[in-house]
Amino acid sequence: MTNQLSAKVIIAKCSKTQKTFGIRIEDRGNGWFSTWAFPIDERKAKHEGYSDTSTVALSGQDDNYPGCPHCGDKVIVQFGGCKKIGCGGGSRKGLIFTDITCPWCGERNVLQNGGSLNVSGGGY
Repeated sequence: MTNQLSAKVIIAKCSKTQKTFGIRIEDRGNGWFSTWAFPIDERKAKHEGYSDTSTVALSGQDDNYPGCPHCGDKVIVQFGGCKKIGCGGGSRKGLIFTDITCPWCGERNVLQNGGSLNVSGGGY
């Protein structure tokens, strides 16, 4: 019997630099957890199919998750308007966001931060 790892990559944007990055998420049996992040070009991400699969609930992050490769922020947020994913961009004090704009659509509304997020990602 083999223990097959179930992992996907979701696409996010840095809330500070608006640069695209991938977040590797892994199913650990008790939920999906972010484990790694890396810069990626949007066209390459689309070509790789990272946005073509079903939605999963992101439960949390691995202790070694490095955060956004562009600004280092470890918070993953889902924006209210477009429902896309980004980092916190360093725009918070404690758990309160002070000034954050969606790097995808420009709206200034965070739907969720931390906890369970519904995200879409492609397998690899």
